[in-house]
Amino acid sequence: MPILKPFFWGIGAAVLAYMVTPKIKKMARPVIVRGINSTMSLAEKGKEKVEELKDRCREKTQIVEHETESDYDTTIEQMSQEQDRAFHEINEIKDMISRLQSQINEIRQKIRE
Repeated sequence: MPILKPFFWGIGAAVLAYMVTPKIKKMARPVIVRGINSTMSLAEKGKEKVEELKDRCREKTQIVEHETESDYDTTIEQMSQEQDRAFHEINEIKDMISRLQSQINEIRQKIRE
């Protein structure tokens, strides 16, 4: 009898599992479906957030590139204005040098006379 006892317990467990399994499947199915749906929903929200972050990064990159181009244009314009001022000052200095040179030449001629 002690040898047959585990055998009957095994058969009883199998019969019980056979009877309960369909009920468990019916009860577990909605829970599993809700779990899968919520997981899919979370995955979709995650994808949306990642896309949002990518878009923000692209926008920031475009803004930085535009600002860089604007800064470059502004810098070139400032350099051009500085160059024009420098040429104007150089021309004034040349004129002043030529006047001084002519005055020196006049003084030399008066000294020689």
